[in-house]
Amino acid sequence: MAWTDREICMEPDEFAHRMGWTVKRTGFGARRYRDPRFDQLRVSYRVIEEVS
Repeated sequence: MAWTDREICMEPDEFAHRMGWTVKRTGFGARRYRDPRFDQLRVSYRVIEEVS
């Protein structure tokens, strides 16, 4: 069963590793791919305008 799972996802997993992404196995034939560069993005906060 584990062999079949690896065979199904081998090509996308190899691509993700070459791109430097993290791969999280979430179930049989299911993966979650994440580019760690998204962690570097910052949330822009709205500037509160001062009313005089």
